[in-house]
Amino acid sequence: MAVQHAPSVTIESLLERAAAIAQMAAARRHLIQQQRHLPDDLTQALRTSGLLRVMQPAHWGGYEMDLGTFVRVATEIAKGDTSTGWVYCILGIHHFWIGYVEPQLQQEIWGQDTEVMMADSFAPVGVVEPVSGGYRLSGRWSFLSGLWCSDWIAVGARVVPPQGSKPEWAMFFLPKSDYRVDDEWHVVGLQGTDSNTVVVENAFVPAHRVFWLERAERTGQAPGQQLNTSPLYRLPFVPTLGLALVPAAVGSARAAIDHFRQWIDTRVPIFRVNESPQRDMTAAQMALAEATTTMDAVEGMMLRCADEIMAWPSRERRPTEQERARYYAWRSYMVRQSVRVVDRLFELSGGHSIYLQHPLQQIWRDVHAVSQHLALHFEFAMEAYGRTLVGLPSGAMV
Repeated sequence: MAVQHAPSVTIESLLERAAAIAQMAAARRHLIQQQRHLPDDLTQALRTSGLLRVMQPAHWGGYEMDLGTFVRVATEIAKGDTSTGWVYCILGIHHFWIGYVEPQLQQEIWGQDTEVMMADSFAPVGVVEPVSGGYRLSGRWSFLSGLWCSDWIAVGARVVPPQGSKPEWAMFFLPKSDYRVDDEWHVVGLQGTDSNTVVVENAFVPAHRVFWLERAERTGQAPGQQLNTSPLYRLPFVPTLGLALVPAAVGSARAAIDHFRQWIDTRVPIFRVNESPQRDMTAAQMALAEATTTMDAVEGMMLRCADEIMAWPSRERRPTEQERARYYAWRSYMVRQSVRVVDRLFELSGGHSIYLQHPLQQIWRDVHAVSQHLALHFEFAMEAYGRTLVGLPSGAMV
């Protein structure tokens, strides 16, 4: 397949496309939950919008834009529906990280269709046996978001590398024919993400389909840099992927603010002496102001974090363990603040907000599901950062 070249795009045009996807997702909110994945027309709209190409290598028709642009686009999509925003965050950043793997593997994935998508699970729980030309892999991995529309997966395991002495964390890529899905995605939040479970049984994985994650993080070098020479593909890998998940919570909190503002315009709380709408109540006004101010600060922090991560290729060193732990703490803090905003607005929305047709209850469930992701988990992140602040190892792969 001939190499494609990215057309010229602007952040304004991308945000317009993202807003259209958000509007489409909002109209299909109940269907997304019922199906447990995005409807076909929404999935196709996301494909054809070009938004998944924001950080994809230009060699494969991508836009090769910056992390700040990506998180802004993702935030806009999440305003329409959290599951749709989450799926975009996952699949969109995968179009970035495929740029790190062996060129031969990139050709296998995108050589016939540059829109092919991938799901993954970083949990290093696989059982690996070295064999001639590669490895035999078995295992069971959960939480592979976007699985229904993905033709490849990447799953984690620890394995002794060639000429190595100690097991290293690596990611193993497999086509759809090499795994089966165990459908157990029946959950309270992020229902529409199809973050399902895969089972691999003694599959052969050629050596070029293995990405040595731990080594790439340690050295800043990856085989895909031979093909994709932009500084974009020398970003610190884990901090980049971690930040890419934050917009699902940020956009959802922004949507909660909008829904709350609309709700209090007409809601008249029962057992009030007067019959004025809730918008006239000081408590509602203050909650709205505090929520809006909080999310202004969170979005500013998210963009600052993106800018800092983007600056690393121009430096002469890799991030220290403490700097990496700080990014972990930042992203978990941003998600925690987003959850707190949603919690407060949900509390003030009254009994009717528990009905399934009320959008705030879905956002409330979804953002709590987002916060359970290990890369965003507040307690784990703060412990890791706190350890470095007192001179101890973080104890985490950050």
